[in-house]
Amino acid sequence: MVFQSQKMQLKSVRVVLKNAVNELYVCRNVNESGGGFYSVICVKDHEVVKRFLSICETTEVKGDFFVDCFSDGDNQIIVFPYNRERNLFDFYRPDVLSLSECEDVCINVIIACMSARLPWQLLYLILKQRQLNLSRDGSVYPSYFMDFSELKDDVSEKECTVKCAEILLELLRPKEGRQANSLKLLEKKVGKQSYTRFVELYKDVRISAAPREKAGLWRRIKAWFSRNKDRLFRVLLWISILLALFVILSFLTQLIFGDVPWLRLFINSFDVIGTESLLQ
Repeated sequence: MVFQSQKMQLKSVRVVLKNAVNELYVCRNVNESGGGFYSVICVKDHEVVKRFLSICETTEVKGDFFVDCFSDGDNQIIVFPYNRERNLFDFYRPDVLSLSECEDVCINVIIACMSARLPWQLLYLILKQRQLNLSRDGSVYPSYFMDFSELKDDVSEKECTVKCAEILLELLRPKEGRQANSLKLLEKKVGKQSYTRFVELYKDVRISAAPREKAGLWRRIKAWFSRNKDRLFRVLLWISILLALFVILSFLTQLIFGDVPWLRLFINSFDVIGTESLLQ
């Protein structure tokens, strides 16, 4: 699949989603030096296209919130940045984090929402569809893998803030037995739908956050393994590949020569020293 605009030629490298309303691809821009990657949404439903264009006209976001937007036949193509996929809900490990560290992640979720240059309708989709990523340093950033079949016209900051608060509740619930004041406050306010702005949510989590506690040695070790498990997996994978190649090569050498020459280093390696044989 190739999408062509005036400034981009986007070649699909992976299909993420296909449904009746839209398709979602990870694409490479072949016109760009180095071939940068982008999240490309192809909207096929005419009513959803009208809804999206109406959002573009009425949004308070200054400037374009997408990289490119153009028509391709009857479809509307919307190009967003591609962010590395490291889903928050897969990589968040409350069992190896202290309460204060979990609250730091929650604060970073709020900051990611506040700094996103998106109309509320699209931010709500990202939150509802759990398209948030967690970096190794604890910062949070969005993915733009949005299913437009759930796109709404009338979404305000209040709805986005409440949805964000619900996510924070999910992140903090594993710490329920740790006297988490932030969790108690969120439960009370989310139950009453009290939040209307992200600033209110940020202040509540910041003010009620637990004092910083020094993590023990075992927790630091677990946290290190959690942060570096991708890298460790790659190292173990390469070691396994090399060992497999060594075994295959040894087997082929045995078939061809009748033995494995390099194993002689470990078999009777001291039978002869210099010109003297120890076997006599």
